Amino acid sequence: MVKELWQCPKCGAKLVTANMWHSCGVYSLEELFSRSEPHVLPLFHRFVDLVRSVGPVTVIPQKTRVVMMVRVRFAGAVPRKSHFIASFGFARRRENPRFHKIEQYAPHWYGHHTRVASPADFDTEFLDWIREAYAVGEQRHLILGRS
Repeated sequence: MVKELWQCPKCGAKLVTANMWHSCGVYSLEELFSRSEPHVLPLFHRFVDLVRSVGPVTVIPQKTRVVMMVRVRFAGAVPRKSHFIASFGFARRRENPRFHKIEQYAPHWYGHHTRVASPADFDTEFLDWIREAYAVGEQRHLILGRS
């Protein structure tokens, strides 16, 4: 059985555990991408559309990044001047030269980061990453007892 999400009494954020760290504030995508070149925000919107093609998602702009969540945060972006850094949470480490950074946050939680500079970056491999990360966002690996 999956327990209900805790809701922050200050900002309304829904999180897996009470008092889990989060950016307790209200931010906008326009503000977050204000220092980026004009093509970067539409490129990010395409990223969100691709995620939504897998299933419903909550998009949460924060102070320095934007995260996407189903039950937990599983994908996101950090705006840069001419591109954004897309991040994915996987239950396993995935080696790929497109990932310039991989971080282990917990035994079954790895953050993978890749640069997105044009629509060409949204290839079939990228779509596979979205699907795998979305399943992590649903906590499917925990619900089904798999890592």
